[in-house]
Amino acid sequence: MPPILPVDQAESPNFLGVQQAYVFDPVKQTLQPVPDNTITISIRYPTPDQDQSVKFFLACIPDPATFIAEQHSRIASLLQSKQALPTRYRNITLALKHTEGLADTQGDTITLSLPWIASCAAQSDIVAATLEFKGVISHELVHVMQYDGEGSAPWWWIEGLADHVRWKLGLAPPHWSKRGEGDSYDEGYSTTAHFLDWLSERKLSENLVRETNAKLITQGWRDEWFEEMTGLSIKTLWNIYKAQHQ
Repeated sequence: MPPILPVDQAESPNFLGVQQAYVFDPVKQTLQPVPDNTITISIRYPTPDQDQSVKFFLACIPDPATFIAEQHSRIASLLQSKQALPTRYRNITLALKHTEGLADTQGDTITLSLPWIASCAAQSDIVAATLEFKGVISHELVHVMQYDGEGSAPWWWIEGLADHVRWKLGLAPPHWSKRGEGDSYDEGYSTTAHFLDWLSERKLSENLVRETNAKLITQGWRDEWFEEMTGLSIKTLWNIYKAQHQ
């Protein structure tokens, strides 16, 4: 697990390049660079005593910074190709805010909705809520770490890969679709996640997820990559997948 340092430095959503991070000691008036192999994590939320949603979230995940650091290492191992990949963002922020929806990721910042957290708290099931919070944070953390070909990767790949990794981490919720369900590989989320999981089990394409992610560092998205790596088009692969799960 990489060391955690309390530094926050926001970057643009598509940033990929040299990142310089520093720790400033206001007492000693010194500035020290953060080591290149280090990620920095910031957690932001309203005062727990003034917001019951925050209090419930921290009851489920008392140390969110450590959880993010641990998941970062696990996700990196699932996305890593044969060659070491550069870290897309070295500074990660988790913010709990009063926003619409459930969760959102912009660049290196993951935002969870406090009203959504409150709705989970209302169910009075801390075990289920903990699984959901950890799963959603892990899904969003994949977005921080995955490459998108300068925005050219289709949404179904972006969301499907995030759910695929969530599944691999053992954090899939019970309400997800089952393997073999869905009408097309490009439905995204759990439908695509199960399809990618099936592909990863096939010896001819066991590195498809890793290699595709690596290609997206410097190349724009191409559906043809699936055929180049497996010998079959993505549509043919989907048809085989569906036929095997009838």
